[in-house]
Amino acid sequence: MKQVLKFLVKWFLFFLLASVAIFWFVRQMPVSPAEQMLSYYQLPATPENIAIVEKDMGLDKPLPQQYVQWIVNFVRGDWGVSYVSHMDIRSQFMKKMPYSFGIGIGGMLISAVISFFLGYGAALKPGRICDRLSELLVILSRSFPEFLMSIVVIYVVGVKFKLVKFFTGNGFLSFFIAILITAVYMTGTLSRVCKVHFEEQLQQSYVRFAVSRGFSKGYVLLHHSYKPVLYGMFSAMIAKFAWILGGSSVLEFAFTIPGISYFLVDSMKARDYMVLQTYVLVLLIWMFFVHLVFRVLLQFLDVRSRA
Repeated sequence: MKQVLKFLVKWFLFFLLASVAIFWFVRQMPVSPAEQMLSYYQLPATPENIAIVEKDMGLDKPLPQQYVQWIVNFVRGDWGVSYVSHMDIRSQFMKKMPYSFGIGIGGMLISAVISFFLGYGAALKPGRICDRLSELLVILSRSFPEFLMSIVVIYVVGVKFKLVKFFTGNGFLSFFIAILITAVYMTGTLSRVCKVHFEEQLQQSYVRFAVSRGFSKGYVLLHHSYKPVLYGMFSAMIAKFAWILGGSSVLEFAFTIPGISYFLVDSMKARDYMVLQTYVLVLLIWMFFVHLVFRVLLQFLDVRSRA
């Protein structure tokens, strides 16, 4: 109970401090939303015009009052209105987040399954096909950027062989290919993590004892040593989940997927404080639930906690 309370208090304080920090940082941008809007409409940025626009945006109030109003409304479910589109931010996020989350989570789940068995094969037979393939995927992810891979896929699949119409055809296929590319770029690192943990299990006395009794290494690893491997893989996946919400931006732009990244880039150009602040808080909430879920999973997989 104390650990749960400590976990919740830690995240509450982190959420509070991060909300203050992002509120302050976005207001350090060199051009204010009022000046950006006046420039867009080709109007002179006189003090009078700036004051009128800031009053309309609610930016004329003292900063502490703006922060309190914003954070209280956010907790209540009112995420404010975009300065650019004048639409409810919460409804726009809810429409766009499934695309970004779908690419990231879909790629992560596919990668986790493949990485587990690829690492299993690499540990059993070092230097063979599974081991070489995992090494190749690591090299690919480190040396060949995602946007180049997207261009190659679009050219080969869409232009050369005309199998998919990426920009005028079925958007589901573009979405699915983006998920596969995400999985490819995550599998290399995760598979090597799994390999290391499988190799560590091969050195354990209970594995050696089972093998000496006639059981194959593959059987023992897959049926009795999977929990420590999953523990290691899940621990490595936690950091990657922070990437999901914004890390899919390259693929969203490459395949014209209407995810949150399009919305975020436009908001940065317009200095849309409300959207930028909301994005960071949504990311924090997402990471809170990621840590909560993985905390439970790791507790279940940690045999020492129940010894």
